[in-house]
Amino acid sequence: MLELGLVSVFAGCHLLVVFLPSNQQETFRWSLLLGLPAVATLLLRRFLPWVSLVVLVTVTIVLTRIEEPVGPLNLAILISVYSVCVRGELPATLGAGALAMIWPISRLPSLPPHAATVMLLGALVNVVMVLGWGRAMRVKRRQAAQLEQAVNLLEQARDQLARDAAAVERARIAREFHDIVSHNLSVVALRAGVARSLVDRDPDHARDTLGELERTSRSSLEQMRQLLSALRVVPDGDQDGEATTGEDGNRAPAPCLAQLDELIESVSGTGVSWRLQRCGRVRELDPGVEMTAYRVVQEAITNVLKHAGRGYARVSLCYQPARLDIEVSNHTTDVLGRTGSAAPAPENGSGANGYGLIGLRERVSLLGGTLTAHPVPNGFHLSAVLPCPETSDPG
Repeated sequence: MLELGLVSVFAGCHLLVVFLPSNQQETFRWSLLLGLPAVATLLLRRFLPWVSLVVLVTVTIVLTRIEEPVGPLNLAILISVYSVCVRGELPATLGAGALAMIWPISRLPSLPPHAATVMLLGALVNVVMVLGWGRAMRVKRRQAAQLEQAVNLLEQARDQLARDAAAVERARIAREFHDIVSHNLSVVALRAGVARSLVDRDPDHARDTLGELERTSRSSLEQMRQLLSALRVVPDGDQDGEATTGEDGNRAPAPCLAQLDELIESVSGTGVSWRLQRCGRVRELDPGVEMTAYRVVQEAITNVLKHAGRGYARVSLCYQPARLDIEVSNHTTDVLGRTGSAAPAPENGSGANGYGLIGLRERVSLLGGTLTAHPVPNGFHLSAVLPCPETSDPG
């Protein structure tokens, strides 16, 4: 529409220049036959700017030679030069300016020296202004395109970061679910079996076991309720070091090493005798390290409860100046107290289909630590090393 309106204006001006003078006795035939089609080439300036420029310059020179009025063709030449500058590189810009100056130079022999100088300087100023305007618009358009591309890249990066953050959060919640469900349901199943076996022989003991089973079940339900709330309300914490948000809006504290005594107490009476040992300078660690260490011990206890049967187990925490060493080992015995055969490898190991130890390795590797787990004679051994620079006071 812009080109059509531009051509209409130039064509009307050209007709006025041709027919308006009252002293003319005849119609300027060549000016109409050549000038109007040349003006029409402005319709091609967005697609073929060089074609429009060459045609306009050629027609203007021809009409000048045969002394026919050129009308607004000189202005149409400047518009074509601008179109070339906007769409071409610097060589094309200089070439368009040089081509546009051919018409003023061709008029020099027919003009007096003073008039020729003024005309040439005026034409040169006009061409230089159009060239500068066209180059400025080209740079502006290029910057606008680069800015738009940068905005698109930033939006894509933002969306990718959001997807990555959502994937990390889903993985964190999945690990929490695994730790809670695997451990607590193992304890519930073992305590239910103990209560069933004692209900006739020792009702009081069976009643106490059922009470502990009830407390464990309630604790598990509360933890899972908090995680379900975290799925509905996106947590704003980090990957492992923040607590989840409960239904009442309060943040439940993340598991820490101070709660290991309660964890060991919760699995007492399940056929395995547990011992917790701490050595070194006990101190508070980074929340992420505390939570990861707790989950490592919890997963090891869960594997022992699933596979060890009767026996004894030991949990060792050794606080070093720059790291925390964790060891969990168990040894199985038969009903007479004799050492039995080697316990089967946990189903969560690297060679089976479970994901418990795989998830632990991911947790530990995120902190820059290492985790190993392998069978030993008559049992299983798990060890982990977590970097934890000594930056806090002793506990």
